[in-house]
Amino acid sequence: MTVSGSVWGYVCVLAFVAIALAETFLPFRSLRSSTSRRWISNSVLFAVSAIAVFCAYQLSGIALAFTIRATSHGALNRVALPYSAQFAIGFAALDLTAYLSHRVYHAVAPLWRVHQVHHSETDLDLMTGLRFHPLEALFTQGLVLITIALLGPPPAAVAVSGAAVLVQDFLMHANFRFPKTADRVLRLLIVTPAMHRVHHSQAIPEQNTNFGTVFSFWDRLFGTYVAPQPASAEEPCGLAEVPQGSELDSAGALFLPFRRPPKQT
Repeated sequence: MTVSGSVWGYVCVLAFVAIALAETFLPFRSLRSSTSRRWISNSVLFAVSAIAVFCAYQLSGIALAFTIRATSHGALNRVALPYSAQFAIGFAALDLTAYLSHRVYHAVAPLWRVHQVHHSETDLDLMTGLRFHPLEALFTQGLVLITIALLGPPPAAVAVSGAAVLVQDFLMHANFRFPKTADRVLRLLIVTPAMHRVHHSQAIPEQNTNFGTVFSFWDRLFGTYVAPQPASAEEPCGLAEVPQGSELDSAGALFLPFRRPPKQT
């Protein structure tokens, strides 16, 4: 296993365990669907997505970043900037790519068909962060690789960005009572569980807000930010047209984009 692979493994395990413990001892709401069924289904989706991305691209963003840097391609390799500035720009650009692609998923009907698999989850918890259709994974990774090829960020920025997205996917979907004061302070910079929970509301206008993955300021900058209000644990999440979305098994989730007409959002 490479050093970067080891780091990813440690980050994944530590983030998962910490957030799972928080959900266990400080749950935000009582989840009605079967946890084991939901976790198995979302794990299968994640595995299929990972296999699809590997088969389609045959390289990681980190490997591409090393290649681009070695051949002096990419915008950041054509200007004299300190390494710290290149790192910050690269990290921010990858997060901006995630924000913009998320908005595209909600704006383009065929892509919404695919993205609705993620939004169909009615019982949010940390495993919702793995609930993405393989077609979405392919599209998203393609945009990430294009950004890396054009910009040429440091490989470390790509690695840290990937780890940050992983941790954020666990954190912002987590079913635990995050301290209100900490949430209010942190969401000045990053997306918090309360902020992202607005995005998973059944109300369509709220689904079209708070698109950020790591940084919250993209939503503020582009006018899509909505501050979370004091939330009730009974407020419904998911899609009205998929009322038992968390009960879908992995096959049902995989075929959801092809079985149901897209809902305009």
